[in-house]
Amino acid sequence: MKRLLAFIAPMLTLVGLTAVGLTQEPEPTRPWQAPSQAGAFYWLLVALTVAGILAFAIWSLYGRPRERRWTTAGYHALGALVLVMTLFTLALYVIPATQAARIPPTDRAWDWRPGEVIQDPGGSGLQGEPYRGYLVYLANGCTYCHTLYLRPQDVETGWGEGARPDDVSQIGDFVKYPFTMLGTQRDGPDLTLIGRKIPDMTYQIEHLKDPRKFKARSIMPSYRYLSEQDLKDLAAFLVSLGNKPDDLRAGRVGPQVQPGLSELAQLGEKLYRQLGCVSCHTTDGSPSLGPTWKGLYGKERELEDGTTVIADEEYLETSIFDPNAQIVKGYRPTMPAYRGQLTDEQLHAIIEYIKSLK
Repeated sequence: MKRLLAFIAPMLTLVGLTAVGLTQEPEPTRPWQAPSQAGAFYWLLVALTVAGILAFAIWSLYGRPRERRWTTAGYHALGALVLVMTLFTLALYVIPATQAARIPPTDRAWDWRPGEVIQDPGGSGLQGEPYRGYLVYLANGCTYCHTLYLRPQDVETGWGEGARPDDVSQIGDFVKYPFTMLGTQRDGPDLTLIGRKIPDMTYQIEHLKDPRKFKARSIMPSYRYLSEQDLKDLAAFLVSLGNKPDDLRAGRVGPQVQPGLSELAQLGEKLYRQLGCVSCHTTDGSPSLGPTWKGLYGKERELEDGTTVIADEEYLETSIFDPNAQIVKGYRPTMPAYRGQLTDEQLHAIIEYIKSLK
């Protein structure tokens, strides 16, 4: 009788726990989703379940076997234990997992369908399919080096370049992905906000084809072997990251002309994105791989060699053509040289744009 009770106790407990998970009306927070908020009844069920499993395991290992029936009883005990553990897993993990579909998406949740096409926010006229680019991203192993979620500590450490506290990833951001590709290895920067930071498909394609054109010491491989369509779709996927889908569909993403900006400065703003300056230099004062351009012109800069220099036109020209000549303290010499790549007009346009960022 004692053995029968030892077997039945955990089974009844698990059946009851499973019934609770199946019959209760959906609540904003399930106990297994937030154990610290669980009630006493939930923990009583968990305690009874654990106690029942332990009692059954002890009985099966140390119970007094009847003569000539130990082998059969042992197999029965093992089978029953497997059944108990299966029900335990069902009650505590499988059933709760089905509740994930009820998590409400955030307004920035990635939400693109097969066949849906977007226009390049950078104004190049290129088109791409974010959903197909999402599959290209997966197929080419981009998750091996890049993550797609921002942690709170990433805002302070600068790993999430340009991130704000309200940009930290939430579970609702991912509920519309067919399958998530969060990633665990961070050999490259997190890409959660890359589309908001660089909403330009032309840049994204050029960077995919030749990463060292923009970052001389980049360890990223070239993806020039991809077809033209694959590159466009992958660029569209990257542009979609960090931007609200509705804003992209409505054309509210992309370069915004500042009021009173001269034509030369507007050209500089366009070059700022096309040349990839946006990947290292911010225009709002937030930290990044290179010094921010906000308030840069006319400011005194401390260099690595201990000297100081005023960021005037001569300094800016030298920094663009020969960036390693004057390294700002606290930054690494990663910027490529643009000598021979810019016309005089383009150089002056970039400097004029920097001047406008006060």
